[in-house]
Amino acid sequence: MIREENTRKRLFIISVIVCFVTILIYEMLTPMLMDDMSYGKQVQEAGSFLGLFAQEHHQYMTWTGRSVAHLMLRIFMYIDMHTLGGRVFFNIVAAAVFTALTLLIYRNANSNIRYDVGAYLLGVLLIWLFAVSFGQTILWETGACNYLFTTTIVMAMVTVYRNVYDKCQAEGGEDKSKKALSCIGMFLLGVVSGWCNENTSGGLLLLMIIVAVYYKKLYAFAISAMAGTAVGLGFMVLAPGNAIRSQYMEEAHTGLLGMAARFLKITLVLKEEFMVLLIIIAVLFLLLKLQGKVFKDLKAMILFVFIFFATSYSLILTVTPQERAFFGAGIFLIVAIVQGYCRISTGEADNTVADGNADKSEKTVLLQTVKYGTVVAMAIYMLFTYIESGANLARIYREEQNRYSYLEEQAAKGEEDVEIPMLSDQFYTKYTSAYTCDVSDDWTNWNNMMIAEYYGFKTVLGVDPDTEE
Repeated sequence: MIREENTRKRLFIISVIVCFVTILIYEMLTPMLMDDMSYGKQVQEAGSFLGLFAQEHHQYMTWTGRSVAHLMLRIFMYIDMHTLGGRVFFNIVAAAVFTALTLLIYRNANSNIRYDVGAYLLGVLLIWLFAVSFGQTILWETGACNYLFTTTIVMAMVTVYRNVYDKCQAEGGEDKSKKALSCIGMFLLGVVSGWCNENTSGGLLLLMIIVAVYYKKLYAFAISAMAGTAVGLGFMVLAPGNAIRSQYMEEAHTGLLGMAARFLKITLVLKEEFMVLLIIIAVLFLLLKLQGKVFKDLKAMILFVFIFFATSYSLILTVTPQERAFFGAGIFLIVAIVQGYCRISTGEADNTVADGNADKSEKTVLLQTVKYGTVVAMAIYMLFTYIESGANLARIYREEQNRYSYLEEQAAKGEEDVEIPMLSDQFYTKYTSAYTCDVSDDWTNWNNMMIAEYYGFKTVLGVDPDTEE
């Protein structure tokens, strides 16, 4: 048993390292895109590190309340611009944060097996294959700060909160010697977690309340955590800039009809983005019930599935945003799926092959094959997808760098109107947001104007890459 556990431990560590390296490579193959340019321009003009805070305060007052995400973005850009001369520090940190998120998902799965490699890899693969707008939420620098980083912070709070609650329940109360320090720490972590992302942080607060109600016991640390989260969420949603920003958002319908339209839009997003995951979780619930699992065994799964729906449909309170706003909700659903995977009974404890148990042994082999074979099949599929998409990312990166070099040359010459080729469609992959922000043949397009402003041109025009000069 000890030898088996040591083997699992080594495989687990290798899996974590592979997770870090693979995402780091993709981060390195992602160039500056979309809002990276506008924020990069601002950071260049900050003058000093403290100037970043002044810029973020101005944005808080005039545009958006996501100060935690955007302050992280400004700091990463400042460090890269002034010390490393390129997107290096961010790539390393982003890869580490992505890896941390996979470990947090695994930690919340509460597997009965120590160093459960299958459960960990399942979480990693589900993110790679089904995470919402992967290129925008994990690889694009501005998007990663808004979604990957903030969701990881939220999941860190979820993990700490659940673990401390379980510990208090097991020990019959809080450790009085650490009570004050615990309350302060949970409040501060709550403020940061609540100030991350509107719907994801809101889902966090709802989860906290449900856990407290379930245990029918409210501890001091829980009160502090919920209070801090509510304060952070309040600072974010009540930012003066949100009211100004909302004036630029229009909808075809208002009132009850508008709410119904939003509900439908959200439902369609769930269909497009989460249909496979929803089918998987439904099948898992069915399998676990057939295996005799009761509410106590499934309560964590039920909790995270409920938070998934609550986090998704909470977006009905605002103008329906882009699909990437559902990233945090998707992570909650992935947690539930990994939890279900860990609770599948394969009968491994019964290895007898006597005549009376022959059928049972065959069922055991079948269940083990399906359970572990699913992860193996996903890993094989992801391997080929990773290689193909990685090659396309390298091609896109090369094209983008060639364009940026050309734009810098034209800016140095004092040109005012420039033309650059659009990206070739043959390199498309879902693991980049380059195509959603590519230049167009309309110089008034937002992406064209952003590039023009960054390099100091009057206009930037996109031309067909297949057009010969």
